[in-house]
Amino acid sequence: MKTVKRVLTGAIAIAFVFVLAGIVSSPGFAQSGSDPFSTIAALPAVQSQGQTEFLTGGIGVDESEAILKEARTWPLVLQLVQNAPTHAAYISDVRVTIKDGSGKILLDTITEGPFLLVKLAPGKYSIDASYESKTLHRDVSIGKGGSNKIMLLWPAPGNEEDR
Repeated sequence: MKTVKRVLTGAIAIAFVFVLAGIVSSPGFAQSGSDPFSTIAALPAVQSQGQTEFLTGGIGVDESEAILKEARTWPLVLQLVQNAPTHAAYISDVRVTIKDGSGKILLDTITEGPFLLVKLAPGKYSIDASYESKTLHRDVSIGKGGSNKIMLLWPAPGNEEDR
């Protein structure tokens, strides 16, 4: 009788483990995108310089997806890319300086991934972005509402063609 009891107890414990494993691996417990809290957890913290708020990151699929979802609500979105012989690659560690129309520096940061989201008031701004000793310049106008998405594309290493 004791042997039967042990076997049943062991079988119930094993069945419980399998049931629990089935629940955790079910679509309701998926690890990517379907959980609304996973987007919040994957989103880097908002930072600020003076009155300018910004968010930088995009390393890894979860963080990139979270940033791209969040980007719709930010006035300026920079995507940082470098050409390569067979493809383009996301880059980070880009020094980005944003100045207002009067030349005042509003943001001077080094990115922590291929995306930089910036909250700016409507107006005209200049952007200088430097990567591997090559600086790209863009002028941008921010309107009321909406989002300006700008891809900054650096030439492939060894190719000095300006983009």
